[in-house]
Amino acid sequence: MSSMKEQFWAARHPPKNPSHLSFNNKVILVSGANDGLGFQAALKYAQLGASTLILGVRSKEKGEAAKVSIIQQTQCSNITVMTVDLSTFASVKDFARRVNEEVPQLHVVLLCAGIMTSKYEKSPDGFEMALQVNVLSTALMVLLLLPKLQKTVCCDGSIPHLCIVNSLATQEIKPELIPTDNMLIQRLNDASKFDFYAHYYLVKLAARFFVQELATQKCADPDTMVINCCCPGMCRTKLLREFPLVLRLVMAPYRYVCGRSAEEGSRTLVSATALGSESNGKLWLNDELPPPGPFMASQCAADLSPATFQEILTILRQHCDLEGML
Repeated sequence: MSSMKEQFWAARHPPKNPSHLSFNNKVILVSGANDGLGFQAALKYAQLGASTLILGVRSKEKGEAAKVSIIQQTQCSNITVMTVDLSTFASVKDFARRVNEEVPQLHVVLLCAGIMTSKYEKSPDGFEMALQVNVLSTALMVLLLLPKLQKTVCCDGSIPHLCIVNSLATQEIKPELIPTDNMLIQRLNDASKFDFYAHYYLVKLAARFFVQELATQKCADPDTMVINCCCPGMCRTKLLREFPLVLRLVMAPYRYVCGRSAEEGSRTLVSATALGSESNGKLWLNDELPPPGPFMASQCAADLSPATFQEILTILRQHCDLEGML
């Protein structure tokens, strides 16, 4: 991770509030929208003119509370709450089916839902939980919503945007963390190799590789779609909710001093979905597109990225028909 000095500085120099942007007449989907970064991003979209918001949430009750809060603070009243549990492929497929059936157009998809784990735990589908939620289920949701995004171009000429929240950690990957057999997903799913520090970095890396490869395939024509990822920096959110209480208490002072607020972090998320084709496959961070870190610029990463993409697709094809999506 970045040094404490760097994070202390970043907390006091957050990204600019993208109040100059307009999302007038845009239909926007935000996952993880009931609190934290997702809620703050959804609120900003409403303040910036979004015509329709779809809040993807795990808890219907919390989603409805978020909806009420946004309506009270903005002029946006066309808000739909849809539940989705990213720990299972079945829930993701049901969510995507509802969106595709009930939403005529989709201009922006911002995927914020994610977890951070301190111990190995399997999902109902048999994958390590952070791998399932942050990589596999997120990738499945993207692929299932792609046709709807692509149709939007044909309907009104708008260029749709897809953004997945990622991390600066991918800029700082150490080569020694990389599996020598190029089987990154298999490595992440191996309980005997679980290490909290390495796991966090590698999960983020797998997700970034997915974005990178998908953008390469889907964004050859810059007028078709924008697919990128972004890092809000360390924020004071509930990301550590799965951690033991003692560890959360130990980390609280550091996060308080060196962390941004959820509102400050959400600025990056919203501005990322207004970027042009220059951002395809890249990471948006602190209002810039930094050059790839040493590992990301290496031949090892160039080989591992497509291999990881294929690992992900192989798993997803076992759970869903992806014919015609890629």
